[in-house]
Amino acid sequence: MIVTLDVFSGRPNPSWTLSEKEARQLTDRVASRALPAAAGVEGILGFRGFVVHGPGDDTAKKAALPDSFRVGGLLSGEFVAPEGVAASALRVEEADDAAKWLLTTARGEVEDEVLRYVEGALKEPAQQREGPAGKKGGKGAEPAEDAQDEKALAEAKKAGVVLAACVIANTAYNPGFWNVPAVQPHNNCYNYSMNYRSDTFAQPGRISGHPNNVMQCANVATAANWDGCKALCSGSNKNVALVIWPGVDYHWYRKHSNGFWGHKPGSTAARNTDNSGKVIGGVLTPANCNRGPYTIFCGYRFSPTGMKVK
Repeated sequence: MIVTLDVFSGRPNPSWTLSEKEARQLTDRVASRALPAAAGVEGILGFRGFVVHGPGDDTAKKAALPDSFRVGGLLSGEFVAPEGVAASALRVEEADDAAKWLLTTARGEVEDEVLRYVEGALKEPAQQREGPAGKKGGKGAEPAEDAQDEKALAEAKKAGVVLAACVIANTAYNPGFWNVPAVQPHNNCYNYSMNYRSDTFAQPGRISGHPNNVMQCANVATAANWDGCKALCSGSNKNVALVIWPGVDYHWYRKHSNGFWGHKPGSTAARNTDNSGKVIGGVLTPANCNRGPYTIFCGYRFSPTGMKVK
């Protein structure tokens, strides 16, 4: 059985294989129960539960477990057993207990900081894990945006760069394009924000040959800059924004012509709401919405129309 901790937005989620003993222990916990589908989760930023894959596993076959299922996390609506299935669903307490146990199997496979964060998340009552806006996520250390733009403009002028007239060409909100089985699992927040489906779980800097593995504002922004996503607007562009889970992961947002911001947390569905379920528009922006552990707001940038990622 392979377990995936569903927790990142930009980076691929960590996965590991259960030992035979661990597989039996998990099976004992969930056998003969109706289990949520792997994709049936609320796409918040941060901890979203564990996905278990067991195709062909003898232990899973004997227990009649599905090929994949989810343990823990905030489900998309209240989960009930499918019609005609006599098995009952796990109670919230049972699912949380199984999730806490699964976390113990991740030691040595998942970064200590991420483990500590998930341990803390699992201590909160399930209905409170999203938290009120500003309580979890907050603004973080927001840079002086005007100062950043002035510095970038001065550097561009010094280098003799001629900027074309800035044209903002934000597109309409279209989650249906991203939220289908052939697309959703293979494209992340970077794909969504740059509006390019690559089916590669795209990473800043990879298409340009300048990949980055340092999860800090300057490093992720520089990698995206090599791909074409700039601090200054020149020509036709989309508005995007970058935030960071310090030292752990990154996340991107894209503004739509509807006036609000959309985003796609990892392999989950595209949405236009924050971790509190509020639409990210008007006074609510990527800088002050509920972002879970992504506490650092790095700033706004411009993604050229037609930009590709990989």
